[in-house]
Amino acid sequence: MMEKNCLACGGMKFKPIYEREKWQVMACEDCGLGFLEPEPTCQEMALFYDQKYFDRHYPEDVTREKVLREQSHRLRFIRPYKKSGRILDVGCGKGYFLLACRTLGYEVEGLDISAEAAAFAGRHFQIPVQVSHAAPGVKPAASYDLVTFWHSLEHMEDPLKALLAAYEWLKDDGVLVVDVPNISGYDARHFGSDWAHWDVPFHRYHFTARALYLILSSSGFRVVRKKTYLSEYVKGYLTQRKVPAVVARFMARFFTGSSIAVVCRKEIAK
Repeated sequence: MMEKNCLACGGMKFKPIYEREKWQVMACEDCGLGFLEPEPTCQEMALFYDQKYFDRHYPEDVTREKVLREQSHRLRFIRPYKKSGRILDVGCGKGYFLLACRTLGYEVEGLDISAEAAAFAGRHFQIPVQVSHAAPGVKPAASYDLVTFWHSLEHMEDPLKALLAAYEWLKDDGVLVVDVPNISGYDARHFGSDWAHWDVPFHRYHFTARALYLILSSSGFRVVRKKTYLSEYVKGYLTQRKVPAVVARFMARFFTGSSIAVVCRKEIAK
């Protein structure tokens, strides 16, 4: 029996839901939060996040126009809540999202554990990226209007600590945006062990919608908008059967996809 508590709900009962090589994902029987066992060491993680990893996720030959096009849906997601101000992107990689934000007039900064990715963002886009883990004290308190975690929270050694840090860094009227893979979504359930977003050992945590809402609440945040995306499986299935693309996309929206995104406000103690 595991002697630990669930990071999201405090539960103490867990079951295995996925296994590959020496890695196993254990899930809380109460809220569904999954976590990696055994926990990778710092030395292992340094080896995992090598240049090949970032080249695979952020090809250097991508054009600026393609970057802006691919980031447009994220900009549409945040714009109703913060149309200007200072943004910190946590786990920013090579800075593509921040580049898109800067074109709209935002002040941009990044945080990433990769010195190579940070150097790329500085060299190619003149975007300042601090090489560090997300933890309280790493950035000045109450200094950002918007903090984002685009598919980075699941990589964190301690997501709760990272969210508490974000709470510290945000101004009182600041906005938090989190986007993570959704293991409770239709696509994850359909593909099972073949689901692409298991991605162990890089993904150390695996969120259900309930687990994400619980850990955000524990960190002092209130969810004001949520989005579950559409099912890429359903869209692809219908498209292969000659269903018009616009109809396939509409129907796929009735099935939850591989990610869940939320916009949050800080809960201010009175």
